[in-house]
Amino acid sequence: MNKQRGFSMLEVLISMLVSMFGVLGIAGMQLLAIKNTDAARYNSLATMLASSMATKMQANILYWGSPPATVTINGASVTNGPPALGSGVTCLNSACTAAQMARYDLNNWGTDMANGLPAGQGTIGCTASTPAVCTLTISWSETNIALYNPTGTETGALASGTTATHNFKTIVSIPIV
Repeated sequence: MNKQRGFSMLEVLISMLVSMFGVLGIAGMQLLAIKNTDAARYNSLATMLASSMATKMQANILYWGSPPATVTINGASVTNGPPALGSGVTCLNSACTAAQMARYDLNNWGTDMANGLPAGQGTIGCTASTPAVCTLTISWSETNIALYNPTGTETGALASGTTATHNFKTIVSIPIV
């Protein structure tokens, strides 16, 4: 009996060490799950934003039926699109022209992208065909959080802390009136 004194203490210490490694593994998986949930949320949001804008474009045939070649949207900044709205024009409670409605939709789309996606911005590229065909592209940036078993010498797009740009594209056909 004297020779086995302290053996139970050693068993407890080893079981605690094994349990700690398990808890660390679970914490790592939880971090990865959170990151993947964010990525899925951004992809879903980009899909909804593109679908929403596509619907608005199809509803505004008078403007988007003969669209400009390329429109770039970065927040409330619209390049190569319809002219800016006058002060106080919201198109909610007042009649708007087709160009004003397009600008109103683009402003809201840009604001939604900037608020919902990290560094979110959009581009609409259209062909002068009948019917008009436009490609909506939404871009955003995400920061990589970690690699499995990093050495600290990683470079390139997959290194921890680097930023990767993601794109979502959809095609919209504007029907002929």
